[in-house]
Amino acid sequence: MWRRIEGETVLLDLESSLYLGINDTGSVLWPVMVRGTDRGELVDLLVSTDGVEESRAATDVDAFVEACRSRRLLEP
Repeated sequence: MWRRIEGETVLLDLESSLYLGINDTGSVLWPVMVRGTDRGELVDLLVSTDGVEESRAATDVDAFVEACRSRRLLEP
């Protein structure tokens, strides 16, 4: 479950009742991930919205996806 609250995106694991407040980059990525996407689209999204180089965008995407998986907010 997730919500935008006062400009912050908050993800909630309903089973553990733990939540994760995510930064601006994660807030761009999360809604796209929820509807279904692939890594390439996420990288392209960061390049176009944040103006970062592709290698930096790829690193950020991988880190965010891993953080979500390690907190069981994404299925493997």
